[in-house]
Amino acid sequence: MEPWKRRYNEDLDSYDYGILCEGHSRKMRIYSVLTFMAYCCLLKAFTITVSKDLYVVEYGSNVTLECRFPVDKQLNLLVLVVYWEMEDKKIIQFVNGKEDPNVQHSSYHGRAQLLKDQLFLGKAALQITDVKLQDAGVYCCLISYGGADYKRITLKVNAPYRKIYHTISVDPVTSEHELTCQAEGYPEADVIWTSSDHQVLSGKTSITSSKREEKLFNVTSTLRINTTADKIFYCTFRRLGHEENNTAELVIPEPYLDPAKKRNHLVTLGALFLCLSVTLAVIFCLKRDVRMMDVEKCGTRDMNSKQQNDQRYAVGQGAADDGELKKPKLRKQKLRKKRRTKEEGIKAP
Repeated sequence: MEPWKRRYNEDLDSYDYGILCEGHSRKMRIYSVLTFMAYCCLLKAFTITVSKDLYVVEYGSNVTLECRFPVDKQLNLLVLVVYWEMEDKKIIQFVNGKEDPNVQHSSYHGRAQLLKDQLFLGKAALQITDVKLQDAGVYCCLISYGGADYKRITLKVNAPYRKIYHTISVDPVTSEHELTCQAEGYPEADVIWTSSDHQVLSGKTSITSSKREEKLFNVTSTLRINTTADKIFYCTFRRLGHEENNTAELVIPEPYLDPAKKRNHLVTLGALFLCLSVTLAVIFCLKRDVRMMDVEKCGTRDMNSKQQNDQRYAVGQGAADDGELKKPKLRKQKLRKKRRTKEEGIKAP
């Protein structure tokens, strides 16, 4: 029987060693002590390391917390045990080569996972997606693989007022411009209004809880001012205890017409354009009709002229023919007249 045996200590929740057989020689007791010391050295040889013990990330981003453990040969997943916890919330329990999703706290469902492929590289990597403000705290990774060790890692979540939504409106009664800036972040922030010439202006700021997450603050600030177009103003969100500030630029636009007046203006322009189009169409048609009438008149005149010419030609031709027919008769009449004259001259003596 062995002179010593490992036994479980319920008070310390760990294993210790004791001498089971009394009366052995002093030599045996020394051997047991040396054996125990050697085992302790082996336990201390298994050490977890971390690349950094503080992570600072932005709200809504992803983060991977990493603990490293020694792997001399090929990793045996059935022997490896990995735990990830944050205060009283269990996140990861990897035992016997598989992860147990039933133990995971509800706030991490669908967002936290152990990267299995990194285990073969000696890395117990916890990945958290879409980081929330409530994820901030101290995380503990515990690894058992032929020995056991643990490390603590602190996660801080930064929520700057980066997405600033701004609007510009005009009071129809006072003609004042109302400038509004709204953003969500953590912790609370002051809003400082300034102009392009570095004048500090006084605005009205209200702070409420965000509808997305309880710890986020919804900060809205409004500035009312009489100004002109193209003037530039700035709203700066400054968080207490933080050096980083977030600023939005607001440029006063040119005056614009009331939507109803704008519609009436467009209707009027449309009516004028329609009238102009109809007028041009009528003028074009009238001009075309006039041209057609002119062409028809010209054609009629040409036909009349042709008919007149034909008639004149016919008359002239007829007269010429009559003249040709009358020429022989005239000659005969002249010859008869000459004969008669001669005869009368002979009879006269």
